[in-house]
Amino acid sequence: MFGLLSTRRFTFARLTHSTIGRAFESTVAAASEPAASTAAPQMVKYPYFVRRTRFQSLPVYSKVKNGGTRKLTMIRRIDGDIEALRTDINQMLGNISVSVKK
Repeated sequence: MFGLLSTRRFTFARLTHSTIGRAFESTVAAASEPAASTAAPQMVKYPYFVRRTRFQSLPVYSKVKNGGTRKLTMIRRIDGDIEALRTDINQMLGNISVSVKK
C-alpha cells in the first residue's frame, strides 16, 4: 500500500480527548455535486493510516508525567508518512508541540 510501512508512535502535548476527536473525523468526502442518492461517496486518500485496536477503538492514549504537571496524548499504530499526519494535526488544532518516537 505505502512504499515504507512501519509502526511508530506519535506523541504530542496539551491536547484533550475532545480536541483529538476532530483530527479523526470520517475519511469519506462529501460528493462534489448534490447528485442522486445512488451515487457512492468518494474516499479520500491519505499518505498515513491509523489502525484501530482489536476492539475497534482508536489507539489514542493519555499519559501524565512530571507529577501531574505535563499531560501527553499519544497516538499509536500509525502506518505511512508521520510527517503528513503531523502537518494535518497542526492544521486542524493549531501549532502544538509534537514529538515522534519510532
